[in-house]
Amino acid sequence: MIRKITRSFLIVMSVMFLVCVKQPASAQDFSACQRYLKDLLVIFNRSFEENNPALLKTPEYQYQLRELQAEYLKYDKQSFMPSDSVQRLNNEAIVLALSGSYLKALHILESVDMSGQDAQLQYNRGLFNLLSRKFQAARDDFSNVSNHSYSVVNSIVAYGKEKKFSDGLSFAQANQQKNSEGKWSYNVGLIYKKTGLLPEATDEFSNAIKQKDEIMAYRLQRGDILMRTGNQKKAVKDFEKVARKHAKAQIRYANALLALNQFGNAKAVFERYLESDDKTFRGDAYLGIAHAFYGLNQIREAQQYYRLASTIKRETPALLSGIGNTHLSNHDYQSAFNSFDRAIKKDTSYLPAYLGRAVAHYGMKQFELTLADFKKAESIMDPENKFYADLFVTRGFTQYYLKKSKEAQDDFTTAIRLDGARYEALAGMSSIMIDQKRYSEAGQFLSKALNYEQNYDRMWSNYGNLLLHFDMFKKGYNVFKKAISLNSENIKAQNGWGVTLLENDQLDKSMALFDSLVKENPELPYLYNNRGIVQAYLGNRHEQRRQIEDANARYENSFLDFKMAMEVAPARKFYNVNQGNVYKYWQKYDEASLSYQTYQDKSALNNTAVMYAGQQKMKDAKYYLGVAIEIDSLHRVFQYNMNILVKGKQNEMMKLVASAGDDGPFADIGIKYSRDGFVTIYLYDYEYDTLAFKGRHYMPLPVAEYKEDYFIPEYDFKFLPYPKHKDMVKTKRGKYKSQKVKMPGKKARSGTQCPVF
Repeated sequence: MIRKITRSFLIVMSVMFLVCVKQPASAQDFSACQRYLKDLLVIFNRSFEENNPALLKTPEYQYQLRELQAEYLKYDKQSFMPSDSVQRLNNEAIVLALSGSYLKALHILESVDMSGQDAQLQYNRGLFNLLSRKFQAARDDFSNVSNHSYSVVNSIVAYGKEKKFSDGLSFAQANQQKNSEGKWSYNVGLIYKKTGLLPEATDEFSNAIKQKDEIMAYRLQRGDILMRTGNQKKAVKDFEKVARKHAKAQIRYANALLALNQFGNAKAVFERYLESDDKTFRGDAYLGIAHAFYGLNQIREAQQYYRLASTIKRETPALLSGIGNTHLSNHDYQSAFNSFDRAIKKDTSYLPAYLGRAVAHYGMKQFELTLADFKKAESIMDPENKFYADLFVTRGFTQYYLKKSKEAQDDFTTAIRLDGARYEALAGMSSIMIDQKRYSEAGQFLSKALNYEQNYDRMWSNYGNLLLHFDMFKKGYNVFKKAISLNSENIKAQNGWGVTLLENDQLDKSMALFDSLVKENPELPYLYNNRGIVQAYLGNRHEQRRQIEDANARYENSFLDFKMAMEVAPARKFYNVNQGNVYKYWQKYDEASLSYQTYQDKSALNNTAVMYAGQQKMKDAKYYLGVAIEIDSLHRVFQYNMNILVKGKQNEMMKLVASAGDDGPFADIGIKYSRDGFVTIYLYDYEYDTLAFKGRHYMPLPVAEYKEDYFIPEYDFKFLPYPKHKDMVKTKRGKYKSQKVKMPGKKARSGTQCPVF
C-alpha cells in the first residue's frame, strides 16, 4: 500500500518537473521582438532627424516600447540560459536606451569584455557612447567595426558634436559612405556650413535630398543657407515642400515669404498654423503676424501682435527689434532706442538691431552715434533691396550733417536708384549740389523732389533761392508764395518773398516786409542787405520823380543797411558791391571803385563799367564790360549794357525808360529804375535751408533666422538572439483527466488518505 502511494507521488512530481522545464524559443518569438524594435527605431531616429525629443514621449512610442518590453520578457523567460548572459545584457541595454536611460545602457555594455564577441555588440556600445556624449569612445568603437553600414556616418556625427570640424571633414573625405539615405551628405554638409563653406554645404544638402527627400532637415538646412545668401525665392520652394507635413517648416515657410515682402501670404500661412492643433510655435506665429502687419504698414495691429507674442515667448532680438520698429514709425525715438539697445545686449551679433538703434540716434540728432551703429551693421545694408532705401537716406543725411559730402552723395544715389520717388534723397542731393555750387543740377534734383512732396516749406524755399540765383524772379514769386503758405515762420522764404516783391516792382510792400523782418531778426545780415537794395531802388524812383530829398534819404538809409550787414557778416564781401552802388549815386567814384575792387566778380566789373560810362570814360567802360562778358557771355545784363554802350544811346534809353509804364517793354526793375540808361546790378543775399526730414522709418523686417544646426546619426540597434541549446528537452504537455488517487474498496470515496502508523 505504502509502495503504491509513494510511486504515485513520484509520478506526479516528475510530471510537474517536466512541465516547468524551459522551452527553447521559437523563431516566431524572437522575430516579434525584432519587429517591435524595428518599429520603435523608426520613431527613435525620427526624433533625431527632426530634432524633436518630444516624439519619445508620445503615447504611440510609449505603447510600442511597453509592447517590446513585454515581448522580450516573454522571450527571455522562455529561452534564457546562463550561457546567454552577454546577449541578455546587450538586449536589456537597448531597451534601456530606447527608454531614455543612455548612461545606464552604456554602463551595462562597459562591463562586457568585447574580445571574441559579435561585432554588433561593440557597434551597439558605440551608439550608447554617442548617446552619452562620449564622442572619442564612440569613434573608437565605430573604427573597430568600420564595415558596419552606418559606422562612418556616426563617426562623422561624433566629430561634429565635439566641434572637431576639420578632423571630421578629413575623416569624411577619406571615408565616403553610400546607401546612408543621405545622412552622410547631410552631416558633411553641416560641417561645411559650420566652417563657412556655404556653397559646398548647399551641394551636399542637395545630394542628401536626392537620396531621401522625406527627411525634413535636408530641405530646412538648404533653405536656411539660401535665406542667408539672399536666395529667398529658392528657399521658399524648399520650405513650402515640407511645410505641408511639418509645423516647424510651415513657420520657416511663412518667414521666407516675409523676406520676399509677400506680407499677405505670410500672414495667411501663420494664421493657418494657429488654427492647427500644434502649439509649439505659437509665439513664432504671433511674431510673424506682427511682422506681416508692420510690412503692410498697419502699425497699430502690429503692436498688438508684438505684445501678444511677448506673452508667449521670451524677449528675442527679433521680437525686440520688431517692437522698436513700431516705435520708430511713431517717431518715439527714446522708446525705440530702449528696445533696440535691449536686443543688442541680448545678442551683440544681431545686426538689424544696430540699424534700428542707428535710426533712433538719428531721430535724437546724435549723428556720431548714428554713424557708429550704421558702421557695425553695414554688412547687411543691401544696396539692391528697395526696403533699405529709407536707411540709405538716413545714413546719407547723417553723413551730410557731419560734412562727409562724398559719402552722403553715394548714399543718396543708392536710395534714388532703389526708389526713384524717394524725394528725401533727391532733396539731399540738391543740398550737396548747392554746396558744390552746381546750381543747375541742384535745381533739377529739387524740381523732381517737389513732384513727389509738395508740403515741405524748406524744399520750396530752397528751390526759390535757386531761381533767384538764375534771376528767374517771376517763377520765384509763386514758389516763395507757396513756401510761406506752408509755413509763415520760415524767415528764408519770407526773405525770398521780399526779393520777388521788389523785382515785381512792389517796392512799398517789399519795404514793409523787410522792415518787419529786420525788426524781428536783427541778427540776420541778409535782411539788412536786401532791405538796403529796396531802399536804393526807392531812391532811384524818387530821383526819377525829381524828389531829390526823399531820394537822398533813401540812399542814406540804404548805405546804413549795407554797413550794418557788413558789420554783422564781414566775411560776405559782396555787400561791398551794393555799397559801391550808393557811392556811385553820390558820385563818390573813388570810394565806389574801392568797394567794387573789394569783391572783384563779374557783377562788380559790370558796375565798374557802368560807373565809367557815367563819367564818359567809354574806353574803360568797354574794357571792364568786355571782361565781364568773357566771364559770362550769356549774361543778359552784360549784353544789354554793351549794346547800349556800343551804340552810345544810354541817354536816350534813360529818358525812354523813365517815361515807360509798369507794363512797358522795360518793366525789368534794373532797367526801369536806371538813372543812366544802364543796368546797375545789385547782389541779393539769401540762405538755403538745411533740410531735415521727419523720416518714414520703414525698416526692413527682422525676419527670424533659424540656427537649428544639428547632426543626424543613425541608431540602428540590433538585438542578439539567444542560441538554441541541444540539451534542452522538448516535451509536449500531457492531458490529464484527474490527478486523484482512488482508494481500494471504497466506491464513493476518493482522494489520498495518509496511513496510520
